[in-house]
Amino acid sequence: MTQITLELQNEIAAKMNNLVQFFGSKELLFSSFIEFHTKKLKREIASMQEDLDKYEQNYKMNSSEFFNQFEKGKLEDSKDFILWSGIYEMQLSCKQKLQKLL
Repeated sequence: MTQITLELQNEIAAKMNNLVQFFGSKELLFSSFIEFHTKKLKREIASMQEDLDKYEQNYKMNSSEFFNQFEKGKLEDSKDFILWSGIYEMQLSCKQKLQKLL
């Protein structure tokens, strides 16, 4: 077992202690926290994938290939491409965060 020490302001520490009591143990509290954020990230990734799928169908190109070309300046800076690029980058970021939680 590993011990973690946190430095918290008194108000936050009191809330954490209340949460530990509510959940019954520190392990259950943090397991629930991780599970909540894992599910949230998975929902966000799925939602972004729906948006990406629309762009992929519309432009007949997968998001990875699009992003590589867009980053190299081979595609115009249209509104759609800027949005597509942003959604793709956000999804990559969420996937990286999810991997850290798994």
